[in-house]
Amino acid sequence: MKALVDLVPVLLFFAAFKLFDIYTATAVAIVTTVLQIIYLKHRDGKVAPMQWVTLGIIVVFGGATLLTHDETFIKWKPTLLYWAFASALGVGQFILKKSPIKVVMGAQLKLPEPVWGQVNFSWMLFFTVLGCLNLWVANHFDTADWVSFKVFGCTALTLVFVVIQALLLAKHMQPADTTTAENAMHSPPLEIETHAETETAITSERISALLQARLNPTQLEVIDESASHAGHVGANETGSGTHFRVKIASPLFTGLRPVAQHRLVYDAIGSLMTQGLHALAIEVL
Repeated sequence: MKALVDLVPVLLFFAAFKLFDIYTATAVAIVTTVLQIIYLKHRDGKVAPMQWVTLGIIVVFGGATLLTHDETFIKWKPTLLYWAFASALGVGQFILKKSPIKVVMGAQLKLPEPVWGQVNFSWMLFFTVLGCLNLWVANHFDTADWVSFKVFGCTALTLVFVVIQALLLAKHMQPADTTTAENAMHSPPLEIETHAETETAITSERISALLQARLNPTQLEVIDESASHAGHVGANETGSGTHFRVKIASPLFTGLRPVAQHRLVYDAIGSLMTQGLHALAIEVL
């Protein structure tokens, strides 16, 4: 669904160019991008920073094309956008010492830390090269060829790059733990229950380590409340390791609704749900 939403402005830009001209297509791209932002804000309650960057670039450079009747500005737009992506990845990796790619994909994939750095750098290099390639096509081919390259060429190159990366990373990939929780749609504190299949000891330290590794929390407290659930379903004779309360704050929660915040926590500790953890209460600070 997200890919379709992202493609709508591009496809309408191409259709408008074929039916009319580059200036009509530019106006269509501006309007559809604005509508896209409104839709994402309504659907998700937030808009990703790079979406705002995309809107700013298309409004400024698309608007310049319409005002000056010079198509050069709109041809620069993809390059500036790709270079903005590359810059964000570079700042994250080399200045902030964090991989933006890991922040986005870390909940779905488990990779060694050095590999995350390699993935981040490869995407930074790819966007840099793609921006240069867009300028080369814009300067050496006519507008119709450039539009075709922008819509189909860049998309095809990105898909090829993704496939190549997937093949190269296959030996490192370990799917993140995913389990279904009956109570995932409840408001906080969220109780997530499962029947224990093993007697592996669960401790506050183990849960804390998983959450620290996956969510980079700014505040974190894990409380073992198992003793207070003695005699309840899922409790064991030791009075520990079955019922926990997590109080957590993380920058990854910014802009997310409670259900999505809880899901990130649940994904981070999902492997423990079959090792004796019976119930988890989550409080987002």
